[in-house]
Amino acid sequence: MTGYMNHARLYHTSSSLSNGNVLVAGGEGYTGILSSSELYNSSTGIWTMTGNMTYARYLHTASVLPNGKVLVVGGLGLNGYLNNAELYDPSTGTWSTTDNMTYARYSHTASLLSNGKVLVVGGVGLSGPLNSSELYDPLTGTWSNTSSMTFDRYWHTASLLPNGKVLVAGGSGLIDPLNSSELYDPLTGTWSLTGNINYGRYLHAASVLPNGKVCLTGGITNAISWSPTELYDQSMGIWSLTANMTSNRSALTTSVLNNGKMIAIGNNLYNSHLYDYQTASWTLTSNMTYSRSIHAISILTDGNVLVSGGQGDKISFYSAELYNPLTDMWSIVPNMTTNREAHTASILSNGTVLVVGGLGLNGYLNNAELYDPSTGTWSTTDNMTYARYSHTASLLSNGKVLVVGGVGLSGPLNSSELYDPLTGTWSNTSSMTFDRYWHTASLLPNGKVLVVGGYGLYGYLNSAELYDPSTGTWSTTGNMTYTRYLHTASLLSNGKVLVVGGLGSSGSLNSAELYDPSTETWSTTGNMTYTRYVHTASLLSNGKVLVVGGYGSYSSFSSAELYDPLTGTWSTTSNMISSRISHSASVLNDGRVLVYGGIGNCGASNIPEIYDPSADVWTVMTKGNQRRYAHTVSVLSDGTALVTGGEAGISCLDAAEIYHP
Repeated sequence: MTGYMNHARLYHTSSSLSNGNVLVAGGEGYTGILSSSELYNSSTGIWTMTGNMTYARYLHTASVLPNGKVLVVGGLGLNGYLNNAELYDPSTGTWSTTDNMTYARYSHTASLLSNGKVLVVGGVGLSGPLNSSELYDPLTGTWSNTSSMTFDRYWHTASLLPNGKVLVAGGSGLIDPLNSSELYDPLTGTWSLTGNINYGRYLHAASVLPNGKVCLTGGITNAISWSPTELYDQSMGIWSLTANMTSNRSALTTSVLNNGKMIAIGNNLYNSHLYDYQTASWTLTSNMTYSRSIHAISILTDGNVLVSGGQGDKISFYSAELYNPLTDMWSIVPNMTTNREAHTASILSNGTVLVVGGLGLNGYLNNAELYDPSTGTWSTTDNMTYARYSHTASLLSNGKVLVVGGVGLSGPLNSSELYDPLTGTWSNTSSMTFDRYWHTASLLPNGKVLVVGGYGLYGYLNSAELYDPSTGTWSTTGNMTYTRYLHTASLLSNGKVLVVGGLGSSGSLNSAELYDPSTETWSTTGNMTYTRYVHTASLLSNGKVLVVGGYGSYSSFSSAELYDPLTGTWSTTSNMISSRISHSASVLNDGRVLVYGGIGNCGASNIPEIYDPSADVWTVMTKGNQRRYAHTVSVLSDGTALVTGGEAGISCLDAAEIYHP
């Protein structure tokens, strides 16, 4: 994975510039048709906005000219079909209009000829499918008509052959799908029919292989996605079948890699295919993070493949990812024995991770399992007495784990249980005064556990209770000023507990309160800038508390704020790249904060970001394998982070993975 684009987009274009950057332009996004463009820097993995096109457009084409400029042509715009064209100058980062085509068109093709001109072919115009062709001359900045194809066609492919001719194949037109192919000769400006492809198809892909043959694959025929692959031999003018892809694909892209193999991506599939022309065989590659179609693809100067945007699971993407089979910063660990979300994860004194309860595929869970980092394996352990989710788990100073409250089969719970790692068994301990879930639990310096707020049988809670491990009993302590749940609680370096935000009887909160264990009293402190709940709070090495994301009065936030215990005040800090709720935040061994997953503008996320407090900078990191929220993250002794469970929008997960910062 590489950095997020600034705009979600599909039906856009992606062009590799001579300076090694990639220009992405136009497309359709969440706000409609886009005129924006942005640049991907392959050396930094960062996207930056560049000049806007004059016209918003999608289903257009983009061609890199010999002078380094990019010619964007046609497409669909705000007012319908477009015949206009514009040029992007990488040296200035600006767009300028150029001469218009004769015919408005979209879903056409554009080919850079060996003489430096651009041939635009077919597409859909005002009168329907087109057979017309036009030539753009960069030296004069003008268009001229050339001869027309035999067949009207769109969603076809156009390939520049080693002999300088252009091969157009398949597509949809007055006849659907087309099996015809035609050759354009720039020397004579004429078209001639050549051999028919074996299967009529549209929304397919074609690439010229190192041996000069054209590999055509995928597409749609008879209303279904298609896997057959065929090769065009220009010396004989015929098509022959070769090995089929393992999966049917349409709305796909293909590109030839530096090693000569051809990569095929698309059809809302996570995986991609590699075609080896020397062995005439296909192999599957590692999965992308997102399944996608109607995306864009570019080969970078370092040989990596940049895949950007597109659509998958009925949403369009800001995301981009890099294909490099030699590197992978994420590693998969075996799945848990049980799918679960809204569970807890606790790192025990021996370094293993205890995962407890949650919601599963068949309802509430009372089971528990252990992850051993030394072997990378999971094992089951004793079950709790009560099934529960949205509970808390606290590692006590005696090495046991205290699980408190949550929602069970009978509703909100006040029960508590203790897990003993030495025996691998659970035992019941005394119950709280109040049933509660979506509360917080904080281990105090005196060894007691402070449980605060939450939601129970009587609604929002402002009550707080203390658990004493030495006696195994609960006692009430001072009440907060505000009722709240889905808040955060942080143990400060001065021994006080900072409670922040949440939902209360008056809605989302920006208030904060301090609990003093020495007096068992609460006091208010400075308010945050934003109301928020389902956020995270992290204690930094400098003693400040970083609050990130969450949901406010109107929307989810990318904002972050810092609380300074010395002054009792808040200050805004730089924003995350992505808005998110129900995410996780973990302080790494080097003091940076890893934020992962959650729900953002594009649904469940697998995008990690790391905050560097010394520089006040967020950096998007390599994607995880699984989008998720309501998960857990545990920082292990070796500095890696174990991600477990959660939900991906369909069901709860058993998937686990390790992130290597």
